Amino acid sequence: MTNEERTVGWKRYDAEMKFYENIRDDVMDGAEKAGISPKQLLKLELGLEEILVNIISYAYDYPGYVWVKTSVENDCFRLEFADHGRPFDPLEKDRRPAKDLRLEDREPGGFGIFLVKKNFTSVSYKYEELFGKMANHLILLLAMK
Repeated sequence: MTNEERTVGWKRYDAEMKFYENIRDDVMDGAEKAGISPKQLLKLELGLEEILVNIISYAYDYPGYVWVKTSVENDCFRLEFADHGRPFDPLEKDRRPAKDLRLEDREPGGFGIFLVKKNFTSVSYKYEELFGKMANHLILLLAMK
């Protein structure tokens, strides 16, 4: 598959918090049209928020973009994110909550990706060329029902 073929279907957004709701609404509308169950829609929105807010908040030291692509793959809703920010594999930051520590004693960070991995069927990351540059590319699969 050529790079051009791999970039079909992506939507580009400015990676700024003021566009978060537009991005979220586009993804959630697509998921509803695809027939995702209400229970799975809640999981999708949680994962979408975790990943998107992190990209917007941390990927760039300058104005940048986030690309989002949705599709249906077998019995799963596929949600993809890409950005040209600094290389970062969020799957390396997965921190399971320590059951023996009080919330205020826990080190911050890593819990969101733990929840994403728990709620989604599959989560994968690649650092690869997309849109003419090296990009962080995160793929989330969520069961439709």
